[in-house]
Amino acid sequence: MSGLSPVLSSPHESKALNLGESTLIRRVRSDETNGAFSVVEFVSDPGKGVGAHVHSKEDEIVYLLEGTIEVTLADSTLTVEAGSCALLPRGIPHGYVNVGKKPSRLLAVLLPGALDNFFAEIDLELARDRDHEGAITALCKRFGLSFLENASK
Repeated sequence: MSGLSPVLSSPHESKALNLGESTLIRRVRSDETNGAFSVVEFVSDPGKGVGAHVHSKEDEIVYLLEGTIEVTLADSTLTVEAGSCALLPRGIPHGYVNVGKKPSRLLAVLLPGALDNFFAEIDLELARDRDHEGAITALCKRFGLSFLENASK
């Protein structure tokens, strides 16, 4: 027995978190897996996405559910369509922008899972009426993330 309980994530019961340029839905939270992993869904409007960044603590498996995105992986840039899947080991720079005409949906499995808490804290920070640069920089440091450019949008 793994000690885990079943988890069902309904599209109508999951709160969308504001990440600035994208929204995120926590499909399986790390506290539901004893920290082993989490599953999140990124939704990005055309022209939006997640800036190039590096994880120092997590590996990531991503699967593009809908849309067309331009992906940055290390020193490469490529355009991928729905159905594409990638393994993103920790330490590898990566990010994406939606280059399609409709919102993109990207499912990500984070191993281990604690990074889903970063997204929840970003949502709370962006809801505050203040300059976010210092707080977001501190959150990135605490969660082992570094953005390659525009780190504090």
